[in-house]
This record gives sequence, structure tokens and C-alpha cells, in this order.
Amino acid sequence: MSKDQFELWLPFCVVGGICACCWYWCITSIIFYRNNGFDFSKEFGPKIYWGRYAHDRFLVKPKAKFFIALPFAVAISSFLTIFFALV
Repeated sequence: MSKDQFELWLPFCVVGGICACCWYWCITSIIFYRNNGFDFSKEFGPKIYWGRYAHDRFLVKPKAKFFIALPFAVAISSFLTIFFALV
């Protein structure tokens, strides 16, 4: 493998791994909340914060995580994976 190929494959694999992780949590959260009758009083999945401060008041609520944060993470990571695949 030449140096140019390595420079293309490294970001592709990193972003692809992040994309796979985002898809995993999105699909498992759909399964979890579907089995619980979409009861958002139960916390599930990784802790996600609004902004860069890891403080409890910036913690995303379960409903916002399910409808906003996880789909946004899936969309951005999928777009970046496609971008690196086409470069």
C-alpha cells in the first residue's frame, strides 16, 4: 500500500467506525424504546451533551436524544463516510 492510499484509507476507516457506532446506537435505541412503548422516562444509550461541557445541566434528555441528537449524528457521520469514500 502506497503512502497516498494510506492517507485516504485512514480517515475513511476512522469516520466509518464512528458512523457504524452512530448507526448501532440509533438502531438499538429504536428497538429499546419500541419494546418499552416509547416511554422516554428511561435513559438508554451513551451520554450526549449539548455543547462541549460535560455537566449534568447540558445532558440531552432521552426524547431529544432519540429524535434530534442520534439522527443528526447518523446523518453527519454517513455524509462524511460517503465523502471520504468518493475522494
